[in-house]
Parts: sequence; C-alpha cells; structure tokens
Amino acid sequence: MTRSRLTTIIAAAAVLALGGLAGCKKSSSDTTVSVKPAPQRTGGSTVRSPRATEAAQGDVREALLQLERVHFGYDTATILPAARDSLERAARLLAGHTDVHIYVEGHTDERGTTEYNVALGERRAAAVVDYLVRMGIDRGRLHPVSYGKERPLRDGKGVLAYAVNRRAEFRLLRGDIELVLEGGTPFDDTGRPLVATGTP
Repeated sequence: MTRSRLTTIIAAAAVLALGGLAGCKKSSSDTTVSVKPAPQRTGGSTVRSPRATEAAQGDVREALLQLERVHFGYDTATILPAARDSLERAARLLAGHTDVHIYVEGHTDERGTTEYNVALGERRAAAVVDYLVRMGIDRGRLHPVSYGKERPLRDGKGVLAYAVNRRAEFRLLRGDIELVLEGGTPFDDTGRPLVATGTP
C-alpha cells in the first residue's frame, strides 16, 4: 500500500472519530424544552369542584323554589288566566337554567273514577308542557306524568279541598333538590279564583 493511500485512510478515520465525539458533546446553545401535556377532558364535559357544584345547585334551587303550582277548574285541562301568569314566570326561570329537566305532574280532585282521573291528570300535565313549549322551553326538558287523584294536597271534601287538589306540579327530574312550590291560585268549580288560606 502506498504512503499517500495510507495517509488518506488515517485522515478519514480521524474525521469519523471526531464526528462521533462531537455528537456526544452538548453544545452551550442546547436548551431543554418542557412540554406540558394538554388537560384531559372526561366525557366531553367540564368536571366541577364540589364547591362549584354546590353553588350551581344553590342557584337552581333558588330559581326553582319560585315556581308555583298551576290549578285548574273542575273537569278541565284549560289553562286559566291566573295560571298563565305563573307559567310565564316559570318559563323565564327555566330559560335561565337550560340544564334543568323537570317532571310536570298532573293531579285531580277525588271525584270520578281512578281511570278517568289519570287521563284528566295527563291532559293537565300536557297542557302545562304545551304552554311552556310555546313560551320557548325545549319540550325535551319537560316530562309529563299523571297521578290522578292518588296524591291530594288537602284531605277531605268541599270546594277548597277540591280546588287545591286540581293542579299541576313541578319536580326535578335529576338531582337531590326537593322543590317546595308556591301555592298558586286555586279555582272553584266554575273557574273563579279562590283564596286558599293555609294551602299546603
């Protein structure tokens, strides 16, 4: 092997060795970049702290406690003028809490058969739902149910007991908030408003 050929091989080996060492040496301009992982989402919803959830429930409770019962005349599911005012207030309250779903319960007085009163309670609950939908509330948030004459507010017979028991009520579909509804305006058999002192 000629001397010039040997010199070329040795020079090439030296370049390779220096290149490898250079790759191991950290340059003074190297910086460390810390990548913060993106926050994880659970099921597409924001996870609230217990305190935030408690505050939100308090807001909902305060709003829903202002709901009133809707009362009806005898053997009818017609929304009377005094009841319209309370339903318009209910619509405003529900519009401010779009995540709230409620049962709309239909009730009757004790007169008539169980089957007839269940059907009448259904018509009353449906009348309230329809009215709220016309006021802009999503029908999917309102769940009508009828109890007929099975859950009276006031025991006994007479004009006032019958008037108080003919009603639609609201109950929260989900959650542990117990609604205590305002009395609303009861009506006698002819549809005239009554003053229900001591209404439950």
